[in-house]
Amino acid sequence: MTAEDIIDSSIPSVTTEYSCSRVLSLMDTFKMSYLPVTENNIYIGIISEDEIYDKEMFDEPLKDFGVLKSPYVGASQHIFDVLAVASHFSLPIVPVINSERKYLGCITSAKLLEALAKITNVNAKGAVLVLEMGIHDYSMSEIARIVESENAKIISSYITEYEDSTRMDVTLVVNRTEISPVVKSLERYGYKVNAFFSGSNMIDDFYRDRYELLMNYMKI
Repeated sequence: MTAEDIIDSSIPSVTTEYSCSRVLSLMDTFKMSYLPVTENNIYIGIISEDEIYDKEMFDEPLKDFGVLKSPYVGASQHIFDVLAVASHFSLPIVPVINSERKYLGCITSAKLLEALAKITNVNAKGAVLVLEMGIHDYSMSEIARIVESENAKIISSYITEYEDSTRMDVTLVVNRTEISPVVKSLERYGYKVNAFFSGSNMIDDFYRDRYELLMNYMKI
């Protein structure tokens, strides 16, 4: 799934000829704190309501505002790249452009989250396990072999590394709810199982926590 697949066409862009007060009015109408800025359909940058209020520029056109920040992703980039840009710049929207810098639209946090839910199988029935290990001890092929030996399959996985540490967490989503045999088998092979969640309510709680962390991280 690429950036152009999840563009939200309902979010307007503004041009450099718009007055700052008109931009604020659009932000209020669409309940947005940022809007993309274009000139002759070429992407210029992104403007926030905080920047407008800080400079107290209301009647002036955006072209007088100065240099704008210009985060973006290319149309063919993966949605993980979209997430990386959104989190790095703490943005609720990410502009999408083509190879000629033509503005194609933007991706909202809601669209991004919906896409992430699809590719990470958050609606799949099963269980979640969190393993702790050293970075050099990681082998997905071995972990998969152990899981499959208990008649289960890994349907998605995530790696969390920690700054200034050789430790990492590996989160697994497997396709069965009775997870005890898998946990015992992993522990038998020396893996440390930090946590596991089984049953629909516990799975929902797990993903709800991750959703809240993502939203807080993106400061939305």
